[in-house]
Amino acid sequence: MQYEKSSGNKGRLEVGSLEGKFKKFEKQIRTVARSLLDISGKRHASLEVYLVGAKVMEKNVLAFPAPKRFVRPDAKGIFLGEIYLNPDYIETHGENLIYMLVHGFLHLLGYDHMKKNDRMAMERRERALMNRVAKSFQEGVFQ
Repeated sequence: MQYEKSSGNKGRLEVGSLEGKFKKFEKQIRTVARSLLDISGKRHASLEVYLVGAKVMEKNVLAFPAPKRFVRPDAKGIFLGEIYLNPDYIETHGENLIYMLVHGFLHLLGYDHMKKNDRMAMERRERALMNRVAKSFQEGVFQ
């Protein structure tokens, strides 16, 4: 596995690729994930994102929120959980990698889409986060 950690005054953010061909997405995923933590007021929380292929999962995104009071000595602050993204699946199905990251991130924050009202609330939050991320790209924050 190839991965790079980012920490400092902020929580720990780990982005890793289980296949070398996904390494090209790591910088963008790391940047957007850090932005999501900042935007959501979770800048001191820790998060892990893994880019995987079909051998690991045949879905676009899976999110595993950390159990409440889950102790991670290597992670500062609250550990939100793990997000797994399959870039091949996402591309094949005409989906957006960043949108799927946002979707998985919201699952870590407790959003779901099992009921219509919950789905509508999650979709509103996804749109708001995607707009904030897009605005940051336009303003050159991510360059």
